[in-house]
Amino acid sequence: VQLQDRNERPYGCGDPQERMGKLAGSKPDLSARMGFSKEEKLKISKELVDLQIETNKMKEQYEMENFELKNMILALENRVQELELCSQKVTGERDALEERLHALETSRKELADEYIILKSNYLALGKELDQEVRRAAVFALMFLA
Repeated sequence: VQLQDRNERPYGCGDPQERMGKLAGSKPDLSARMGFSKEEKLKISKELVDLQIETNKMKEQYEMENFELKNMILALENRVQELELCSQKVTGERDALEERLHALETSRKELADEYIILKSNYLALGKELDQEVRRAAVFALMFLA
């Protein structure tokens, strides 16, 4: 009997008109508790817009700084490549100059050896000449005497 009585009654507390009255009466209370005045809503909206503007400015500044840093990195990488190429060129020139210096040193040593030989030959020929001049003088003295 109790189950049948429950099933026949509408679901919830009391009759529906009473419930609707309670809901209608509670709506202003809810608005009062949850609601803000138009002035407060505008103030909150303005603060949100200001925050969005500030966020966008910060984002724009970040992107600009990021772009500048990437450009700086690219410029530095290009400079490094230029310096590496220059270094390779200088290294090649240095190697060529070292080879030329070695060849010149070898040539200088050969010329020094040749100079020594020529000088010793010159001195030897000078001695032979002196000896011939003496012999000729002795021969001339003998011949004239």
